[in-house]
Amino acid sequence: MIEKIKNIKLSKKQQNIIILASIFMTMLVLNLLTPLIADDYSYSLSLDGTKINSVIDVINYQWWHYFNWGGRTIAHTLAQIFLLFPKTVFSIVNPIIYVLLIYLMYLHIRGEKEDKPIYLILIHLGLWFLLPVFGQTCLWLIGSCNYLWTTVLILWFLWIYRKNNTSASIYKIIGIFLLGIIAGWTNENTSAGLLVIIIGYLIVQKIVNKKSKFSKVQISGLIGALIGFALMILAPGNYIRNAEFQDNTFIIIKWLKRAINITLTAENYLMPIIILLVILISIKIYNKKKIENDIYIFIVGGLASIYSMILSPTFPERSWTGVIVFLLIATLISLYDLDKINKIYKVIVIDLCVILSIIYIGQYISAALDINHLRGTWASRIETISKEKEKGNKKIILDPYYTSNSKNPIYGLSDITEDAKVWPNTSIAKYYGLKSIKVNQSINE
Repeated sequence: MIEKIKNIKLSKKQQNIIILASIFMTMLVLNLLTPLIADDYSYSLSLDGTKINSVIDVINYQWWHYFNWGGRTIAHTLAQIFLLFPKTVFSIVNPIIYVLLIYLMYLHIRGEKEDKPIYLILIHLGLWFLLPVFGQTCLWLIGSCNYLWTTVLILWFLWIYRKNNTSASIYKIIGIFLLGIIAGWTNENTSAGLLVIIIGYLIVQKIVNKKSKFSKVQISGLIGALIGFALMILAPGNYIRNAEFQDNTFIIIKWLKRAINITLTAENYLMPIIILLVILISIKIYNKKKIENDIYIFIVGGLASIYSMILSPTFPERSWTGVIVFLLIATLISLYDLDKINKIYKVIVIDLCVILSIIYIGQYISAALDINHLRGTWASRIETISKEKEKGNKKIILDPYYTSNSKNPIYGLSDITEDAKVWPNTSIAKYYGLKSIKVNQSINE
């Protein structure tokens, strides 16, 4: 039996499937443990304060949302459609989208080179360790639709765009145009990075590859992405919401201050990836190896995703998602074929994967236990709400919940507070048919 196991040889395709299936299972557990939290309750309610119960309710809400709050119509439509169903539906589908993100990143990293399944593991580990609020962007329903799902749409569009730079049928031209609108209409700073990456590919094609004409597919895709981006950025709701942030500083000074703050903040999130990028590019330069154009393009796309945020009064941690995805792609492209310079780099990649995997296992178990505590807390809260409503009590007081684990989806978000009149208490109260809900006086940890 042992000899038979030793003689089993898996193809690269089979290895890919096993790795992706394993990642899916680990993410499925975390998703199933994650309850509805924060904005999930707000977006579960229709404009009259009752629960949304049809696609028409979603359309009506998104029409209001576009003109009164913000332009991320694609992301929030996806989220509200999932909120029509039991949370379990999203908990099963979301890990599939996460695996799709990993695979799309892998396609961009590998390009036309040979298959290396270990990079699927490295991508997952990179996302786990580098995303500042992994739980918010990959587990939380609203957060996932705004960041995970939108990044997948962008990378999918980019992959199709890169592969269709020749003449095509009218159906393909229209298809890439429509997909471009969707990709551009996803997430403000990541979509800005998308546009820069598209333009980067066109510049490389024109100047480096000496191709005189752009295909109709390329032009229609770029126009679609620009239209989608404009529809999102120019949404009237953006201006209404931004009006809440009063800042009368001269616009140039304001942008300069934001650029400096963003640069200082970037050090906290990007230092490991910047160091690795510099080392890898230096190795290539020292060994007189060509630095792929894709590396430059994704680095510039990442920078565009960062500094486009000078136009925003805030830069939440989850908005670094697209930045990190673009820069991680650039980094792993740099690493991908270093073993051709020296076989020692292949060993280093394997060792890196093993070391990070050991650390990951400990962090994963800790995160799973912490998220299970969150699930238990909400299960207990819902049971308490049900019992109190049966008694005729619709003013509920619950115990507070705390976490310091950044992989927990509630980390950095607002949970039920002491003031029954503020959000998210008001939305949660409406969702459960209560007059009010709040927690006991906070106890310092």
